Amino acid sequence: MSKNRNAVFKIASVYIGTVIGAGFASGQEIVQFFTVYGIKGMYGLVFIGIVFSLLGWAVLELVYEYRIKDYQDLLRPIMGNTLANVVEIIVTISLFISFCAMIAGSGALLQQRFQLSIYVGVLGMVIACFLTFLYDVKGIVMVNTFLVPILFFGGILLALYVIIFRDITVFAWMGTSFRKIRYHWFSSSVLYVSYNSLTAIVVLTTLLPYIMNRKVARRGGIIGGIALGMIGIFLGTALLCYRGKIEFVEIPLLEIVMYYAPIIQWIYFFVLIAAMFTTAVSNGYGFANCLSKLFSLSKNTSIFITIIGGVFVSKLGFSNIVKKVYPVFGYGGLFEISMILIYFFQYKIKSKQLQ
Repeated sequence: MSKNRNAVFKIASVYIGTVIGAGFASGQEIVQFFTVYGIKGMYGLVFIGIVFSLLGWAVLELVYEYRIKDYQDLLRPIMGNTLANVVEIIVTISLFISFCAMIAGSGALLQQRFQLSIYVGVLGMVIACFLTFLYDVKGIVMVNTFLVPILFFGGILLALYVIIFRDITVFAWMGTSFRKIRYHWFSSSVLYVSYNSLTAIVVLTTLLPYIMNRKVARRGGIIGGIALGMIGIFLGTALLCYRGKIEFVEIPLLEIVMYYAPIIQWIYFFVLIAAMFTTAVSNGYGFANCLSKLFSLSKNTSIFITIIGGVFVSKLGFSNIVKKVYPVFGYGGLFEISMILIYFFQYKIKSKQLQ
């Protein structure tokens, strides 16, 4: 593999791993933001793939062009000091909330699958995250590079298996029993992208050492976004097939795979654990960094606060965090995405005029 391809693979892997966490791979986010709208929710999953591709390209090229090394270096030229400080506070909180959701999801997974205490999964996840944090950004890249291919291909194969071997009567039900609700699939999709962008952009701004040129930046962002859209479509289709049976469970996809052979259940178990871990380490690392800079704390102190705080907040429960807290931060992310994309388009126009 050439140096450029290797760099693109690493960047795309980090991008995918940051977004595809417990909420996504468990099916909880897809249910709450997409399949609740029936077949129209699939339009939303195509939409997020396009927007994630564009956003990843924009952020990574700006990181390369202006040698950006952290989140504030990106925000301040775009929106000024005051707004940048406000957005940074929102982003810092969202990173922490997402980290807590991953911890809560790991506890819910082991409880639903093995009837273990929820604290077994919580403790296992925080220990794994703590060990990864000690290796700084190299640890984040290493974890994502190894686990994301397993997560991506495992998730798609699992979804294909469910779709192909689905219960025909359940699938037939899908077209006639969608609940009508007052929200729209498009606004829900926008909120989903905007919320996840808060955490993804923070991590992308740390990847300057891996961005060798503009081509790497562009390909890394676009490939990462396309992959996010693809796995979303596959998992969304699988969830639509069983929508009536998974509406009120913590981990919808786990409920589905329990109908199939044990090997399928184990494949999904490892896919979901990988998804939780990649997002937990990315968001937890991002939050610890923000905490360290905001309050001038040492690295170890900020990591300790992150871990302990995550354990306590995870008690809110996985589905509660996804359903009630995620959308709130989506509005802050919407403003951030708009400002970054406008700035990026202006930069591209100026660059062409100077050529």
